[in-house]
Amino acid sequence: MAYGIEMIIRRLSFTRMLRPFWCLAAAGAAVVLPVSAQDAPPVGRPVTIVVGFPPGGAPDVIAREVARGLQEIWGQPALVSNKSGGGSMLAADAVAHAPADGTTLLLATDTSIVVIPFLQEKMPYNSLTDLKPIAIVGSIPMMLVASPSLKVKTLAEFIAAAKARPGAIDYASYGIGTAHHMSMERFQTLAGINLNHVPYSTTPPIADLVAGHVSVMWSAVSTAQAMVQAGKLVPLAVGSVSRLPQLPDVPTVSELGFPGFDVGIWTGVMAPVGVSTAFVKKVQDDLQKVVARPAYREKLIQQGNEVRFIGTEDFAKRIQTEYANNGALFTRLNIKKN
Repeated sequence: MAYGIEMIIRRLSFTRMLRPFWCLAAAGAAVVLPVSAQDAPPVGRPVTIVVGFPPGGAPDVIAREVARGLQEIWGQPALVSNKSGGGSMLAADAVAHAPADGTTLLLATDTSIVVIPFLQEKMPYNSLTDLKPIAIVGSIPMMLVASPSLKVKTLAEFIAAAKARPGAIDYASYGIGTAHHMSMERFQTLAGINLNHVPYSTTPPIADLVAGHVSVMWSAVSTAQAMVQAGKLVPLAVGSVSRLPQLPDVPTVSELGFPGFDVGIWTGVMAPVGVSTAFVKKVQDDLQKVVARPAYREKLIQQGNEVRFIGTEDFAKRIQTEYANNGALFTRLNIKKN
């Protein structure tokens, strides 16, 4: 291109006068060289974000907001593909075995990365070695709620009631190994209490909690918030690090005497492990821009979710820590793999 420009200049016979402009043109030409798909989001090819849950749920909402933000930044299509099944295992497996060319990303939750490996005897992927963490972009916060029939108003009253009747208070979950189950097991250990676990496999337990058939449970804020506001459930505490803007009057477990307590379902973007370090850095930085947008924040909070950003390095450390902690917890609870 530079050669063509020089020939034009010679033909115009203004070589000396136009030489400064020719230099600028050559410099401009240098900055539009093609960029590898490994070093930046692919140009001219859609990027697909795979989510392991059906449309309309919290992970799907977060995935679509991430896709919308990235599409605006990149100026190219960013699509969402719902691949539900196996507790989000199918989606993680699909991305783990996808080409590492930057065109396929995973909107992962902790379920498929640090829980399912302890529930399934034969895993189609290794969550520690087949997927590359990029960034946590949000969280589905959990809230400890009680039935009015339990007649407690605060976390301290609940702990006192549980200690007065060891093993007598029922708590509900959506099944063995779910976030609801693991959250309560962690809390029982910290609080020094013993509850009776009632796992539900089909019918959502929230209705039984409202009716008083079970006494307490950890629930996603998006599920329990309306019933709390209607006075049908008693909010005892949220499991997030900070108070939630949609429930500013509900304290955190951490501020009530258990510092560092943090339970919830994180959502993070991951890629096939073969993508380059430069690609990961670029996507991490762009995800941080997406999470900082007011529209992203408003949408997540409106849906009962938590806005959170954790970069690649800390995300990887979190996965390693939670994987180890869950392994120890599942062993202590004698939970067998299927």
